[in-house]
Amino acid sequence: MNIRAYCCSAVLLAVMLIVAGCSSVRQSITTQQEARVDTSAAQKIKEINRDRALSHFIEGAVNDAKGEYAKAVAEYEKAKEYDPSPAIYYAISRDYALLGKFPQAAQAARECVRLDSTNIIYRENLASIYLSALEADKAIKEYEEIVRIDSNYTSGWFSLARLCQATKPLRALEIYDRILDRSGEDWEVLYQTAEIYSSLGRFSEAAERYKRMLEIDPSNRILQRQLAETYSRAGNIKEAIKILERILETEEDNPEALATLADIYLEQREYERALALYQRLLTQAQNHPEIQLRIGVAYFGQIQRDSTFLAKAKPIFEKLSKQAPNDWRPYWYLSMIAATEKNDSLAQHYVQRVTQLAEWNGDAWWYLGTVYLDKGEYKTLLEAMEQARKSIPKDFRVYLLRGLAFSRLEQPEQAIVELRHALQLKPDDLNSISSLALTLDGLKRFAESDSLYEHALEIDPKYHLVLNNYSYSMAERGVQLERALEMSLQAVAAEPDNAAYLDTAGWIYFKMGKFEEAKRYIARAIDVGGASATVYEHMGDVYFKLGQKDLAEQFWKHALGMNGANQALREKLSRGTL
Repeated sequence: MNIRAYCCSAVLLAVMLIVAGCSSVRQSITTQQEARVDTSAAQKIKEINRDRALSHFIEGAVNDAKGEYAKAVAEYEKAKEYDPSPAIYYAISRDYALLGKFPQAAQAARECVRLDSTNIIYRENLASIYLSALEADKAIKEYEEIVRIDSNYTSGWFSLARLCQATKPLRALEIYDRILDRSGEDWEVLYQTAEIYSSLGRFSEAAERYKRMLEIDPSNRILQRQLAETYSRAGNIKEAIKILERILETEEDNPEALATLADIYLEQREYERALALYQRLLTQAQNHPEIQLRIGVAYFGQIQRDSTFLAKAKPIFEKLSKQAPNDWRPYWYLSMIAATEKNDSLAQHYVQRVTQLAEWNGDAWWYLGTVYLDKGEYKTLLEAMEQARKSIPKDFRVYLLRGLAFSRLEQPEQAIVELRHALQLKPDDLNSISSLALTLDGLKRFAESDSLYEHALEIDPKYHLVLNNYSYSMAERGVQLERALEMSLQAVAAEPDNAAYLDTAGWIYFKMGKFEEAKRYIARAIDVGGASATVYEHMGDVYFKLGQKDLAEQFWKHALGMNGANQALREKLSRGTL
């Protein structure tokens, strides 16, 4: 090989390698410089976005301070575009909640929690929004998660217990006891557990909690009286009386203690002692309406046992109605006293006053509606229930009464609408089921009516009204007569003097061709009184089948006199045969 040529080649290769090396180094330096430029630009953009977000956030906070929540939300939404941080979602959710827009508030709060799932404040905010939207179960789940995140968070445990109290009382008790174990005796926690035990009817355990509360606050008279009342409910009368007598040793005219002791004596049927205390109370409680009301209620509760209590209760409520004319309670008891005295118009007057003062009182509307129904004032009933519907739209009794009114006005289709609404609100109400079944039966929609009757009997196989109505429907159609008779006789056994029930049994016997048995039951229906025109017509049909046509005609004429609109009966009389 030419050495000169080799040396030249080696030098060239070395130069090429150096050049390549230098080029690589230059490229590496250039890349790093560009990266630094890119990072710097991204950081700058990020800082600009944060500044913009902060500007909108501050503007939102200013609007919040002014109470302009809609404007604040608009600013927070702009801030979120530049910096979608959990803090901004938190602010948005709170303002939507203040605006009453709970779906939007919940959506923002959920996103806030998603971005920072361990932040207790964010989860409490979401729970609060769920509660405002009446979604307690979802709020409970949030607090369950909160105490999982921080098991030492006492406030979270307490909130969880309060939420569970209505629907999960045993879970609430478990949590409250856990708080007591950790934090020691706490008056509020003991009170809540006592209330739960009382609501569950576990009065001995409730009394034990009230007793522990008294150890914290031994001079609390209200609590002492509460403990006495709870002991009484638990059947520990001796302890109850002992506490009350101890109060009266130092405060002999304490009206609440006197009233509670009198109530206990009354429940124990120690009437003389109770009356003596009530009389003493009446003398000293002239300006104490609540105590007077309590005495009046106690007297009213004894009317069935001793009618002389009516004369004692009535003047108390009359006096209270003048002392406190805007208190609905005296009028309520006066209405029941008037009804007991058979003074229906006065009872109606008092109940109307109750509906004016306490529009939420469903019992008062129901009583008033049944009065109108019994008097046949169906249009007035519909007007009253229209008012009631505005005040208590979820009380099924409003729609039941409207359905009955439309039925009596011979508007069955409208009656069906109202009765179905009643059943939507209370699916297992037997009155609504039987009324709807009867209405459908009248329209010959037997598949629907039979289904309702069967459903009613699944709920209560001994419900005599359904037993009677269903068996009569079967008799009219001539189907399942043996079963119909069995049901009918059960209804008669439940109410032996019910003319309608007796007539149904007789009519089933008639359909079975057992005319002597039919005669016996229908005759009893007439004898007990209150028989309808249909009963007299049925008796005429029975006599016709027995070959006693004169008697048949006599009963048919009597039935037609009671119901002149019965064209079918008129034709029957005209032709002198069935």
